[in-house]
Amino acid sequence: MVGNRSHFLLVHGACLGAWSWYKLVTLLEEAGHKVTALDLAASGRNQERIQDVLTIDDYHKPLFSFMDALSPEEKVILVGHSMGGYAVSSAMERYPEKIDFAVFVSAHMLGPELPLDKLDEWFCPGPEYYLDSEQKKINVSGGTQTIILFGNEFLAKRVYTNSPLEDLKLATLLVRPTKFFTDQESNQQLRVTEEKYGSVRRAYFIGGSDVAMPADVQRWMVENNPPDVAKEIKEADHMVMISKAQELCTNLLEITSMV
Repeated sequence: MVGNRSHFLLVHGACLGAWSWYKLVTLLEEAGHKVTALDLAASGRNQERIQDVLTIDDYHKPLFSFMDALSPEEKVILVGHSMGGYAVSSAMERYPEKIDFAVFVSAHMLGPELPLDKLDEWFCPGPEYYLDSEQKKINVSGGTQTIILFGNEFLAKRVYTNSPLEDLKLATLLVRPTKFFTDQESNQQLRVTEEKYGSVRRAYFIGGSDVAMPADVQRWMVENNPPDVAKEIKEADHMVMISKAQELCTNLLEITSMV
């Protein structure tokens, strides 16, 4: 934070991109804050192909590069949505001194006692969950990985359930394939410690009407890895920043008073 002006760094979820934050970026900037929404590898306007992104660290590389480039005195409020919670968790472990607050929005939230494989035990839906989404397996070093592209029906019935129809249509035009990083190397890369990850204050905002990552799953993560702040945004679908942009913004502005 510089004066009363915070720097929000926004990280999107699977198959999405920086574009998914457009409403929140506008609201936070109108409130006088600096905002950066970035594209992870093979996402949004990033030119990499998902087939060439081998591990989850490779997928998160644009975030790590951004954090590396921050000046020593600059800190960010790091916000992750959905699978972007993995990126936030990894950045907390690597750059705890550069993060004023970490915020999870309907997101996967790791912890020292809540690693990736334990999250998968609690919430790892089968192929039928993804409705008309395209999935294919590719061979990589050490095994296989699944590439997925969310289909229009999946987006409508799981992700954008309470969002405006024009935002759903925007998503159908802009989604890109992503990977499920289930390889052992990625699992190790996502390990976090109490010493580093645990030194950063956290907030979790639950999408109260989320069916893509059910609210009960989010509450389970909060209960098993309690953050400093936990709130539920009523009637928010998985795309909290779309369906309840103003409420999310209000909650984030409250965070600025704590840094």
